[in-house]
Amino acid sequence: MPAPLRFGYGFDMRNPPQWERAWPDLYAETIEFIEHLEALEFGQVWLAEHHGIDDGYMPSPVVFGAGIATRTKKVRISQGVGLLPHYHPVRLAEDLAVMDILSGGRAEFDMGIGYLPFEADAYGFSKRGKLSDEVIEIVRRLWQGETLDYDGEFFQLKGARCTPLPCQEGGIPMFVGGTAPAGFRRAARHGDGFIGPVEFWPQYLEEVKKAGKPESAARIISMSYSDMWMLVAEDPEKALDEMAPHAYYQINTYAEWQEGTDWAVLSAMSLDEFKKAGVMRTMTPDDCIAYIKSRQEQAPLEAFCMQVPSGFPLDRMAEYAETFASKVIPAFR
Repeated sequence: MPAPLRFGYGFDMRNPPQWERAWPDLYAETIEFIEHLEALEFGQVWLAEHHGIDDGYMPSPVVFGAGIATRTKKVRISQGVGLLPHYHPVRLAEDLAVMDILSGGRAEFDMGIGYLPFEADAYGFSKRGKLSDEVIEIVRRLWQGETLDYDGEFFQLKGARCTPLPCQEGGIPMFVGGTAPAGFRRAARHGDGFIGPVEFWPQYLEEVKKAGKPESAARIISMSYSDMWMLVAEDPEKALDEMAPHAYYQINTYAEWQEGTDWAVLSAMSLDEFKKAGVMRTMTPDDCIAYIKSRQEQAPLEAFCMQVPSGFPLDRMAEYAETFASKVIPAFR
């Protein structure tokens, strides 16, 4: 029997000027909130990553994840998604191994290649895809215990090792994100699964078959623009009014970043347009259960990521999380 569907929240740790908090207070309160989520039986948290953003968007999800590891006992800790080209593979293997040990085997590797040119410029790299492929290959081989000599296009290593190794039985699972064919191929060839929109399950599954792997090897975590901004409430209209300015702040940023790409899924809009567009889903518990079950019919989901909107008070978010935990999660046990 498959494991129950894990639910959890994504955090970007942005600190928008209109809701600005002292950074130590924001970080401390977020970890306390994650402790509360664990007590409510949420199963996972995802930590987003971007660099050089004015509002302090999380640049270091592995470090923040290690902090969570020391304060929790059960919740899985993931990037959401991390940006592969920004890491040296030996350091990434070592850091995630340490996080896995600190957490008692709860680390997860959830990574993509990124897409913002100014981030790549700041770190001095190009060719994200090929670089990322080398990072994944090296990390996997190090976690298998190899002492590695490697002569690649981007990395030349001699006698590289990861010690200590991760403690997680079966190793740290690797889920690779993407929204384009190259990303689906990368997830199928180099990852243990795909993290991204459920809508892309068929394309990813096709790449798994092309890679010579059985269909049963395909795995997916839902991190989707269709699903992440979801709120369960007894009064969905009131919840939408309360949450919309915060989700709107986030999503308009992504729309700006995606402008001009060939895969853009969001466009800039006014707050009123945003509230009417359905990007932010507010629904009753029963409607939410039916919706998530419809997503399960499309793909064999292992986990389902929702988003904590930037700047939204976590004491208010806790009330919505409690409703979800008491009225939605039991339907998937």
